[in-house]
Amino acid sequence: MSRVSIDTSLAAVVEFDSVTMRMPRRRRRRGSGRRQRLRRIAGEVRRDELQVLTDVSFSVQPGESVAVIGPKGPGRQALLRLAAGTLRPDEGTVRRSRRIVPMIEVARALQRMYTVRQNIYIVGGLLGMTPEQVEDALPRIAEQAGVANMLGRYMNAAPPSVRQKLAWSISMSVEADAYAIDQTLVVGERSFRQQCWTHVDRLRENGATFILSSDSPKQFRRFCDRALYIVDGRLEADTTVPEALAAMRAARREAREAGDLGSGQSDEDGSP
Repeated sequence: MSRVSIDTSLAAVVEFDSVTMRMPRRRRRRGSGRRQRLRRIAGEVRRDELQVLTDVSFSVQPGESVAVIGPKGPGRQALLRLAAGTLRPDEGTVRRSRRIVPMIEVARALQRMYTVRQNIYIVGGLLGMTPEQVEDALPRIAEQAGVANMLGRYMNAAPPSVRQKLAWSISMSVEADAYAIDQTLVVGERSFRQQCWTHVDRLRENGATFILSSDSPKQFRRFCDRALYIVDGRLEADTTVPEALAAMRAARREAREAGDLGSGQSDEDGSP
């Protein structure tokens, strides 16, 4: 996090200017020929690039809670990583005026061969905390995640639900006022989720900024006041949450109808 460039003269928390991002994609080789079969047996794959964002421009102002809405795909997460500075664009510019905590697959950073205590230091450091800051926050993190009695145990003994709560608690202990969150605004069982809502609502009331991607429309309606509607890597609309969700439902409905029509035509043609 310390390598992320900060422009204190920028009024917005983060600003995207004509950003394009490409990511590598691996595909299994296809074909019925002997050479293609041998290549598949050998595990050989085709390597090409997928353009996940194309000429995207927008800005997020302090205190906004922005939903990133669109079909599933790598574009939403890439946008969050670019906003937080853990990725750099292939084209265009991303500028930010403050640190943005990337709450993106944080639970995967927890290492099974280390203890819970050691993992708190590791992940806290990855998110930009100093060892002294982690030391101060450790009792609060352990209590919040319910791991106070297992700090000396190895992480491989912790169930997935505990790992999610621990990752969330570490992330929310970082002293920052901006967050890029993928799927983990609230986690865990009902009681812990309520704790999450209480915490993030308080942060928002205090002026924190959130950029959120999720597969839960309820979270968008509950928390966000603005939406970026992303389709095939392009920013189709900068609008309200209800309008973006309505556009996504309409697109899905059109896709289903087109699929039904296509299958009906093939039946009439006698095609398989």
